[in-house]
Amino acid sequence: MDHLTIGCACILALVFAVSAASKLRGRAAFDEFAYATRTLLTASAQALRGAERRRPGERVVRFVALGVAMAEAVAVPLVAVPATARVGFGLAAVLLTCFSAAIALTLRRGVSTACRCFGAASAPLSRRHLVRNALLLAVAVAGLVTADGSLDGVHPAGAAVAAVTGAVAAVLLIRIDDLADLFAPAASTPTRRRRS
Repeated sequence: MDHLTIGCACILALVFAVSAASKLRGRAAFDEFAYATRTLLTASAQALRGAERRRPGERVVRFVALGVAMAEAVAVPLVAVPATARVGFGLAAVLLTCFSAAIALTLRRGVSTACRCFGAASAPLSRRHLVRNALLLAVAVAGLVTADGSLDGVHPAGAAVAAVTGAVAAVLLIRIDDLADLFAPAASTPTRRRRS
């Protein structure tokens, strides 16, 4: 495991830990995520089949939602342990590819739903979520390519720098909606001209 792999592992471990915890922190949070999952599944199925189909059943939706949250939770220790890092990076890549496909199909159908990736965010899914997933997918692929299953030759100071850098990058990716809102141009209100 080199410094790049450590940084990649920190990014993905933190992102997936926060994502899984936000979905599983309580019944209300899970219900909100399951509702978003239903919308994504329905829109994706309609986009692929080109026809209106009935919505997936409650059991299927909750099973998929729980499966996603559990897969995210399992990815965390897998990427963190050198011996299982390749499996973790591979799982992360599969999850991110599936998430991206579902988001792209939903956007293609013109369906608007809130992004519940990290809890109760109210921001609707948009292209920025595809960009975030593409960046995370690149991180997963980089980790998959560079992971070698050991920490031989890793300098502790370099590992610490890589871990901190990965943590900062993860926080920025997690808070992408807030950052986009912060830097978005403020909506201007029209001013009326005074008559002389």
